[in-house]
Amino acid sequence: MAQAKIKKNDMVLILSGNSKGKYGAVIATDVKKQTVTVKDVNIKVKHHKPSQENQQGKIEKKEYPIHVSKVAYLLKKGAQGQPSVGTKIGFKVDAKSNKKQRLMRKVNKTV
Repeated sequence: MAQAKIKKNDMVLILSGNSKGKYGAVIATDVKKQTVTVKDVNIKVKHHKPSQENQQGKIEKKEYPIHVSKVAYLLKKGAQGQPSVGTKIGFKVDAKSNKKQRLMRKVNKTV
């Protein structure tokens, strides 16, 4: 399976949807489904009916996953009135150590 470009704890910028322009840390990734769960983004409300174990019932707010194509690695946070800047992630093999490293395409630096 291919190596993941976006990993857990990466700061990402949301490119589309209701949360466009927001940024947050990645909580979880699913390589098979190609989704990421971002903190405080794509929050949905789930209602739980009362049951034997849970007499009260409850309303739960939870982050749901979004497709990895809708996020970009956060390069620079936006200042006042300025938009945040995201970048694509690629790979390059380091000549010295012969290891595969993640590379920020816009600035050509390793992550």
